Amino acid sequence: MKFAIKNMAKQIIRGSVIAIVILPGTILFNNNEVHAEKTSHSLIPPTDPTQSITYWKKYALDDENELVQIAQQVFNVLLRAWDQSRIEPALYVVESESGAWAASLADGNILLSKQAIETSFSFGRQRGEHLLAFVLAHELAHQRADDLWHQRFFRMIGTQSVESQKKMLSGLELDAEQLTQMEQKEAQADHDGLIMMASVGYDAHQIIKDKDFYTLWVENIWQYNCRDMQTQNNNYNACKQAQVRALRTKAQLETVATQSLLYDLGVQEFVAGNYSLARDYFTSYGRDYPGRAIISAIGLSYFAQAQSAHKRLNELQASVAIKPQTTFYYPMILDANVNTIDVEPITGSKRSDARSKIIVLQKHKTALLNKSISQFEKALRLAPDYRQTYLLLASAHLLANNSYRVRGVLQGQYLPQFGKDPAVSMLLALTLAIEGDTTESIKQLQNLIADSKESKTTSPIPEQILHFSVSFNLAALYRSMGKTTEAKKVWLTLAQTSKTKGDTMLFRLALSQTSQNKRRILTQNLQRAPTINGKRLGDKINFSANTNKSELWIDGEPYQVLNNNGSRYIVQSDGSLISAWQKQHKTTVSKINNKLKIGDLADRPFKILGIPDRRLNMTSGEYLAYDNYGLAVRISNNQVKGWFLYDKH
Repeated sequence: MKFAIKNMAKQIIRGSVIAIVILPGTILFNNNEVHAEKTSHSLIPPTDPTQSITYWKKYALDDENELVQIAQQVFNVLLRAWDQSRIEPALYVVESESGAWAASLADGNILLSKQAIETSFSFGRQRGEHLLAFVLAHELAHQRADDLWHQRFFRMIGTQSVESQKKMLSGLELDAEQLTQMEQKEAQADHDGLIMMASVGYDAHQIIKDKDFYTLWVENIWQYNCRDMQTQNNNYNACKQAQVRALRTKAQLETVATQSLLYDLGVQEFVAGNYSLARDYFTSYGRDYPGRAIISAIGLSYFAQAQSAHKRLNELQASVAIKPQTTFYYPMILDANVNTIDVEPITGSKRSDARSKIIVLQKHKTALLNKSISQFEKALRLAPDYRQTYLLLASAHLLANNSYRVRGVLQGQYLPQFGKDPAVSMLLALTLAIEGDTTESIKQLQNLIADSKESKTTSPIPEQILHFSVSFNLAALYRSMGKTTEAKKVWLTLAQTSKTKGDTMLFRLALSQTSQNKRRILTQNLQRAPTINGKRLGDKINFSANTNKSELWIDGEPYQVLNNNGSRYIVQSDGSLISAWQKQHKTTVSKINNKLKIGDLADRPFKILGIPDRRLNMTSGEYLAYDNYGLAVRISNNQVKGWFLYDKH
């Protein structure tokens, strides 16, 4: 079987663009082997059955294999950035005697040898995860760029008659020189792969850190040192091309890494609640690297501002005895202090002052929602198979009190495509409420709570956030009807259920909604404010000359980006620290007050830091925000992956 796979791996190279394929006797871009195939002046329509995953499935390793699970986990994280309208690719891991390689098939699937996973992790578990992410992101970039269009074209016309094939090929020049574009496509896939892995939270710097990844890859496969290579050696070209590719990646990385910092800064400001500034960063990043994720983030910044305007509007309406619209909870951000509203004092004593402010604020809220809706609709056009965007769009229409548009999105688009799930059922129940049927809305929310104990339907919203959202909205409807006792019972029921399940966070959140002293419920345990290697925001930074530095321009002003043992800092011209975050490092173990470290399980922050003020789900991972400390912890794949400092004010 291994021999067969070895031969098939060689055949795949001849029929498609391959990324990082290392086979004995070939070089990184396989130019030697490809040029050897140039025996005619035209590209022969391939009939290779190995271009279909159907041929490979019998060689795929079982999903229970530990390495397969690791690869699938990394692959699923990368798919958060998949923006195409085409169905997202699937990953299959096979065992091969041909060493470490990865391949994009013409039918939209990706192959990865088990040895590719082992080689990535031979550089250490922490770094290996980032290297494997790059290998897979590179392949996804090929799929997204449609580099294999010619394979799909030939497979399609192969089902036609000979006469039809002649007509379809007439005038179509498929010169063999097109294969010389392979290296250009590889360079572009390197670039796009770096962006993709950075956008979902992997560290692109790991690719060229210390000794470059490409040379390490070649040496690891063939067990030799490129520094000792002689020009007459058969493997000399492989070493040289690996080094050229590394130099090109370094140049690309400077731009990609700098731009990815803009996204990170946007996430930090979003976590802090500074939505306008977050949007500025997201917009700057999105101009160079547009995609569904960044467009949704921009839309969320408008939506979050509209929610703030809505809460302020309710306060003003209450001050002039106008019954406010019920404030619902939308399952994007899990906020422990969702009822705590920072309200500006109403100046002036006349009712007309408040009423004029209400008119202005209503217009402001509408403008924000319209911009939010526009961004979500744009994100849907890019990725019509991404379920969460439909829910975001429907939520924006709900906040706008437009039930007709809500039903159009959910009943007209979502349900026919994805079917029923608890998240869409909750939004449809809220739609009944804004249409005036509060009784039926309450009934459906009660049914959702009852069904959650036995429901096996998967939802695009995390279960914990969904349970909180349903309970919050049910309690809100009871309060709007003056039934405060029933509202309290909702939270007590959630607290009891959560306690039985051992869900500490949801238990404490539910209990906090029934307590008059929320501060006691949400007490956090740290005695000292956290730092990043002893540094806090606002500190003056002085690093040695050998510190890894790069330049970042924000709104025409230069900033220094400093990297030190897994810590990243952004310093303005006067040396003041404006941003600091901690990521994985292969030798340094970073901790918060010697209690929380990178690699801890996802529930560890709740035990050490307490209940977060907000819990956000972004493309790059989940963030737990603690306003008392100005600290946000990043969670991905059920592990702590890092943290950053932020200024709430």
